[in-house]
Amino acid sequence: MTSGLTRWLSKEDVYILLDLIHRSLSCMTKEELTGLMGILSRLIPYDFAICLLGKREADGSVKFYNPVNVNYPAEWVDIYIDRRYQDVDPVAKENFSRFRLQRWSDTYKAHLPPPEFVSLAEDFGLRDGYTHGARNPRAAEGSLFSFSGASMQHDKRTEVILGLVVPHLHQALVRIVDQDNRKSRASLSTREKEVLKWIKEGKNTWEISVILGVSERTVKFHVCNIMQKLDAVTRTHAVAIAIEQGLIDVE
Repeated sequence: MTSGLTRWLSKEDVYILLDLIHRSLSCMTKEELTGLMGILSRLIPYDFAICLLGKREADGSVKFYNPVNVNYPAEWVDIYIDRRYQDVDPVAKENFSRFRLQRWSDTYKAHLPPPEFVSLAEDFGLRDGYTHGARNPRAAEGSLFSFSGASMQHDKRTEVILGLVVPHLHQALVRIVDQDNRKSRASLSTREKEVLKWIKEGKNTWEISVILGVSERTVKFHVCNIMQKLDAVTRTHAVAIAIEQGLIDVE
């Protein structure tokens, strides 16, 4: 740590930060990453945190994958994905364009988001916060780390800490995803298994959305993840692979 940082960080801050960075070097699981985020909350108290990988497509749309939801409101995450708010959220679009530290309120002023998006986010307690990411060597792909909540301070100290720690958290997230991909692309979530089970039963997207009480867009999102994880060409192919690997029952 350079001496200039002592202007913003106490000796205790530095000890915690060094410990966090040291632990990040051996972080190999999503559970361990969640634990690192917990340590970070000792430095910058926050109410909500989430991280993920993603990229900005050529048409300007944003694609998310491999999320680690520390404690974001699950309902808000579902709504965000269902309504594809990432395509109108200026913070997400800016992150996957420049991968710089952002305070939401500053980005909102520069790039006005839809009022409905802001209002609904505020209903879930997401009024202001910070987002920071790091770029992967491959084009526009990279990470996004978001923090928010009434207990979070919006000041230079918080920004300095995020600037120092996010690159290390990024490396941990990428390492975890790469390791998971090497071990098995067939690690399906409970909801993905439910969707796959109904595909096996011959249900179409609309029927599955009715059964599970979600939108067709959400079902399509899960199907896309299933296909990628299983390296499947078709839905029928995905079912066959899942049965072969014991991910879903034959009956």
